Amino acid sequence: MSHLPASTPQGRPSRITVVGPGAVGATLAGAFAASGSEVSLFGRPGPHLDAISAQGLVLRSAETGTEVRHRFPTAYDTGRLPVPDLAVVCVKSQYLLPAARGIRSWIERGVEVLVVANGVPWWLLSTAGHAGADPVLRSVDPEGELLRLLPAERVMSGVAHFSSAVEGPGRVTHLSGNRMVIGDTTGGISDRVRRCAAALSAGPVHPESGVDIRRDIWEKLLGNVNLNPVSALTGATVLDILDDPDVRQLCAAVFEETAAVGAALGIDSAMTADERLDIARKLGAFRTSMLQDTDRGRPLELDAIVGAVHELARRTGVPSPSLDAVHGLLALRERVRHHGESPGS
Repeated sequence: MSHLPASTPQGRPSRITVVGPGAVGATLAGAFAASGSEVSLFGRPGPHLDAISAQGLVLRSAETGTEVRHRFPTAYDTGRLPVPDLAVVCVKSQYLLPAARGIRSWIERGVEVLVVANGVPWWLLSTAGHAGADPVLRSVDPEGELLRLLPAERVMSGVAHFSSAVEGPGRVTHLSGNRMVIGDTTGGISDRVRRCAAALSAGPVHPESGVDIRRDIWEKLLGNVNLNPVSALTGATVLDILDDPDVRQLCAAVFEETAAVGAALGIDSAMTADERLDIARKLGAFRTSMLQDTDRGRPLELDAIVGAVHELARRTGVPSPSLDAVHGLLALRERVRHHGESPGS
């Protein structure tokens, strides 16, 4: 039984908790608040959450230069927050399982869940008719626990087409873009998707209801699966990468292999490699999120953005030599970075 009531005249959720108030989560929190929802924040203990709790969340628009300070209830224990109508999970893929465990009590009560994360989602194989008998995508959900906690039919998925950055504890800047696609994992546009989109009706993020959210996810992946790992390996901006003919050719090959994996799973895209890379090139000297995480010594979204495609290529029998090479190099780099020199070196 869904917990999400028609609690406003438009049927929008009135109480929303953002799980993970980082760059994307904080931007969405402000957008939900601007649209009239009662917003709270749930996150890990640390300077960012502490600053928001003490001084409020400051959201700045890079386009206009305006700042808004929001006073949101914050906690790192669900028992300290009211049960929401909707939980919006905005953590990086490697933190999805701890986040789901953290809101288990809400999940069990039937609270609706919207997950906004990059890369291949844990539920994808369970919705694909060509994937075989095992629905667990082990590169992102090794033991299948995430799929048990949040099966595909239990969640909505969001694809963020905007860029924000945490400028300091309690301060987030919305840099560019404003699109947010929301959809059901099983396709179509349900009432819960319409209600969720309505809850963003007046904020700086413009919602779209996705008829085929799997395709929306895959089309964003087609721009991340090559540029993100190559930037992390080289330290180069998107402009540097795409202005080098040899490296651009490598990125196009990874695109083609990933598109073929999607097609094998019944996810088709009409976009070509050149079209997708030209869109990215318009961003100019842009530093990808994976490169930013590399610079800061943070764990990378390697499994969700590249490793899952590597796994799916094996499971569907699609050749992926370029993607395999990029994945192998970056996985080795991460092992060396975190554990020192490899044996025998």
